Amino acid sequence: MHFPTSFPQPPLPGGETGHAFQACLAALAPASGLLLPPASPRRALGAMAGSLKQGGAMVARVRSVGTQAPPCPEGDSWDVGASAGAWAVRYRHGATQAEKPLLYLCSPASLRALRGLLVESGERGIVCNDAETHASRWPKGVPPELPAWLAAQHNCTPFDPATGEEVRAILRSALETLYVEQQSGYYYLAIHDEGADEDADEDAVAAPLSAADAAAASLGMYRLPLSDSAACRVRLCGAGKMLAVVADAARLLKEDWDIATQVWSCPSYTRLARDAQVAEQWNLRHPRAMPRLAHVRRCLDDSAAPVIAVTGYGQHIAGQIGGCVRGRFIAVGADTRMETSAPWLAVTALKALADDGALPLQFVDDALRRYALL
Repeated sequence: MHFPTSFPQPPLPGGETGHAFQACLAALAPASGLLLPPASPRRALGAMAGSLKQGGAMVARVRSVGTQAPPCPEGDSWDVGASAGAWAVRYRHGATQAEKPLLYLCSPASLRALRGLLVESGERGIVCNDAETHASRWPKGVPPELPAWLAAQHNCTPFDPATGEEVRAILRSALETLYVEQQSGYYYLAIHDEGADEDADEDAVAAPLSAADAAAASLGMYRLPLSDSAACRVRLCGAGKMLAVVADAARLLKEDWDIATQVWSCPSYTRLARDAQVAEQWNLRHPRAMPRLAHVRRCLDDSAAPVIAVTGYGQHIAGQIGGCVRGRFIAVGADTRMETSAPWLAVTALKALADDGALPLQFVDDALRRYALL
């Protein structure tokens, strides 16, 4: 990627700036003692940004960047410095300040607003968009062209994290990639909060991800620990708020139909698809070398069990990994005809198994009646 000459180039990772980057990485580590809420990426991100700022690792400089957000209510964790459309958080180490933006907390609800922010940022840094938390006609607060555009930008790595701990893992990976390894581009995180109708425990704290799960999450997917063993009959994948729906569908399959499942969190279907493309191209150019295996292939292995991938965006976002799946694959999104609810996903799983000859079709009929979906 080539930056316009008016944008400053990224600082080198050594010296005072390097110390500041390492200080931020250490402050975001699970061992730092920073406790995060279990199911709210928005509150978790606010807590992380606020903790870094208070600890002197960063300084917030408020500025509008082409988008306006409603004022944050008093005590809102997103309000780590001021209420504004977006602001940059910059590294600080002692008396020295590194003038490269790190984190943009923003609410652009249109592609035009987002592109305005990216012009201001020089397409560099970590852009966190909480448009999903505001009233909108769109399921995730943004029109369909925005996620489609992001998936087509090869200098962007888009994520839709489900939990605060996933946000922590992705932020640490982004710091390493952008500011330590000095790779070009930017990260984009879609940030949601608990819904108003959810009975959220304000004092609840999430268990940190294991080092292996955190690394896998930053690559695009990891298996939830409560999933059934490798002898599962169907794999359910979910991103963002859809992960909770997928987990509920897995519970219905187990309790009502005795169907063993694996549940996978997929915070970035786009990253998984790109990694698979890179592995395929490398294998084509090096036919005599040991083949490279894409992360999604390592996770889903050679099992022929059906895979149902769910996203709150359009179906095509989840559909990006379809070519990497050996067994039957079904992508479900906000634009599919059926409702993205746990009972419908359970019926979809049963129908996939029936189509493979693993279950009688009667299971599907019974499920439609049991969940009053007819």
